[in-house]
Amino acid sequence: MDQISQRIMDLKDEIVKTRRYFHSHPETGWFTFFTTAVIANKMAKMGFNVKLGKEVVDPDARQGLGSKEDCQKYLKRAKTLLNEEQAKYLDKMEDGLTGLVAEIDTKKPGKLVAFRFDIDGVDVTECKEGTHRPFKDGFRADIDGITHACGHDGHITIGLFTAKLISENLDKFKGKFRFIFQTAEEGTRGAVAMEKAGVVKGVDYLLGGHIGFQATTMKGIICKTDKLLATTKFDVTLTGKSAHAAGAPQEGNNALLAAAQMALNMHGITRNAKGVTRINVGVLKAGEGRNVIAPNAYLACETRGETTELNEFMKNECDKIIKGVSEIYGVKYEVKVTGGTSGGDSDYEVAQIYENAAKQSPFIDNDKIENELSFGACEDFAHFMHAVQNQGGKSSYLMIGTTLKSGHHSSKFDFDEDSLLAGIDVFVRSAYAINKDENK
Repeated sequence: MDQISQRIMDLKDEIVKTRRYFHSHPETGWFTFFTTAVIANKMAKMGFNVKLGKEVVDPDARQGLGSKEDCQKYLKRAKTLLNEEQAKYLDKMEDGLTGLVAEIDTKKPGKLVAFRFDIDGVDVTECKEGTHRPFKDGFRADIDGITHACGHDGHITIGLFTAKLISENLDKFKGKFRFIFQTAEEGTRGAVAMEKAGVVKGVDYLLGGHIGFQATTMKGIICKTDKLLATTKFDVTLTGKSAHAAGAPQEGNNALLAAAQMALNMHGITRNAKGVTRINVGVLKAGEGRNVIAPNAYLACETRGETTELNEFMKNECDKIIKGVSEIYGVKYEVKVTGGTSGGDSDYEVAQIYENAAKQSPFIDNDKIENELSFGACEDFAHFMHAVQNQGGKSSYLMIGTTLKSGHHSSKFDFDEDSLLAGIDVFVRSAYAINKDENK
């Protein structure tokens, strides 16, 4: 594998250029038309079998879609950015069926190894200050309101060059390789629909990770991320009845008070002794005027749990509160799930593979290898991981060390691009190690 590391060094300029290309053209949620088409075109040229649209996304299982108007707006924007060869892939992305899966077969016995890389941006306007490198060096986002402020441009790049190195050296590998480029990771909206379409069916090993987060040292790595929290994101819409607040308050049904009662009661849910749980009502909007009994209200809520079961406990308790309070105040309610993912822990076996790969990599320092981290947050990867583990496979989520100019989801977010080399090298070495002893 030493020649692979040298090849990565030789490709460094192209790697950096690719990251900056995607950084310049960010897209949000299910509207990653440009990103999906460019990746699909590149993967096809490498010899991968590319699948798109309904083959990789269950349309009815998507969450947090966004408006049809925005869908058409971003589709139109993508068409202006793509060349004819790339644009042909748009035909399968009707109504925002973005994201893709690409697979290659070595034609030699071995395990099916899958990788997951997220591809969407964050709904943040990128900084325009002269000290911000993307602005200074001319690769700032070409649109306001969206930027790659979580490193997904780097993840795309790691995925593409991991695929490139495997395809260039296919005779040295065994088994099959599947690359899942997932959209709508932000808000944990995409994994469920892709998993229901069967994208991890038959997977023996699922590999994935993230640049930064708790791995904030260059040439460092965290091999096993545990306590990936399960979550459910949901909106509650209440419909009451307006009335004059002084002349006939008894004739109204106060949606504002119902919403306030729900928020207080949800935050008062008894915690579960089996593990960590979280609840947050982040938005509450209600009413139409100071002298009118509020006829409407809206709450944006989320639950989290250390396991999928604990998150379900929290969500079920919220559902009871919503139903009960609605009956008390005489309001109608609608609950809409807008996102969610499973929870869980990484497998030790895969983490050990990462660790061994990191020890061999010239882009990682041995004294900066961390074996385990309790994350305590959510990542859509966990849903895929949960599905793979349930079918008897193995998975682990790593974190690639990098210095950060500002925190994730910040308008000034940027990372050290040398971390891309480390990520590519560890993934390629891990992919090789999984099948190297197969049928010797």
